[in-house]
Amino acid sequence: MAENIVTVVEIGSSKLSCVVAQKGVNGIFNIKARSQVEYAGFFEGEFIEQNLLEDAVRTLFAEIQSVYKKKIQKIYVGVPAEFSKVVTAREQVSFKHKRNIRQSDLQALSAEDSKDVIEDGMEVLSVNPIFFELDDSRKTNQPLGLKASKILAELSIIMAQSSFIKNFNKIFARLGIEQVEYLSEALCEAMLIIEKEERERTCIVIDVGARSTSIAFVKGDGLSNLTSFSMGGSYITSDLAEACEIAYNDARNLKKKIVLSLRGGENDFYDLVTLGGRVVKIPLSLANEVVAFRLNIIAQTVNECIRLFAKENVPYYPIYLCGAGVSKIRGGKDFFAKCISRNIAYGVPPIPAMDKPENASLLGLVNAALEEKS
Repeated sequence: MAENIVTVVEIGSSKLSCVVAQKGVNGIFNIKARSQVEYAGFFEGEFIEQNLLEDAVRTLFAEIQSVYKKKIQKIYVGVPAEFSKVVTAREQVSFKHKRNIRQSDLQALSAEDSKDVIEDGMEVLSVNPIFFELDDSRKTNQPLGLKASKILAELSIIMAQSSFIKNFNKIFARLGIEQVEYLSEALCEAMLIIEKEERERTCIVIDVGARSTSIAFVKGDGLSNLTSFSMGGSYITSDLAEACEIAYNDARNLKKKIVLSLRGGENDFYDLVTLGGRVVKIPLSLANEVVAFRLNIIAQTVNECIRLFAKENVPYYPIYLCGAGVSKIRGGKDFFAKCISRNIAYGVPPIPAMDKPENASLLGLVNAALEEKS
């Protein structure tokens, strides 16, 4: 029997990541190879240095192949929210008489539906059920085996920009990779971190990356909506560099020292050892104010997105925070929750030794790829 090994690529807003993985025992992923390459990233659905994107992908795969020596024939690529769109649609099938619902009935519901909603310049990634409604108006997420004379489905249709897919198809073809399958990054992340029972009501997943933040509205096995904006953790780093008059890479190290819950006086400082070896004293209150100011901007933008894109009132629905943009700042989650006036939990992948919110997106893709291949 062939080894159940997958190769997954995550297109981050500042880094490209690749993992070759296999499902192990007790929910563990066996990582055969892993690589990460920084690149110019993307902004508002456009790659900043399009001409250098292929070079970054080649470097990524050269590093992977230096560890994983076997030929990679197929890869799974995550499509970020900034290159995606979600629409919902309703489809119904009726039977001559009441009978048990079969798998073929559910497949018939989604087979034709996506053709009617495809937009110019977009391609369908997946069609997933949000919920099913039977002839007694009873809603369910698991209709198989239930008796009904008709079944209606609320479907989530996730699309990706055709230009994104064509661009990467060309790059991977030149690398000799024969098959490329594209997955919704937001959907895969949500399906991994949120239990099926919890998804019977709307949940919200906020992923704050380096230069992009996404807000996914999750219900059933699909997304009821998805939006994003180009701002994230690297903006905090840039603010620190400017306000504290230090280099960007020094600001990265300063950000690791920040504790937002601290209230410093005029004699309280963060001691920063610069990359040049100097020790610089950064006023604690200044650094914290800078971080808090940008976090508040991101949080208020998230709040506005929730207000605009939620299809129903969601004040008490669970919110999960993923990505490194906020979660790696000590006190960041609690401050962020206060800014949006909602309770927030970390969205962590249930994978031993890898259960951190910054891993949710990549491991969500790995999990989806392994499930698709098994």
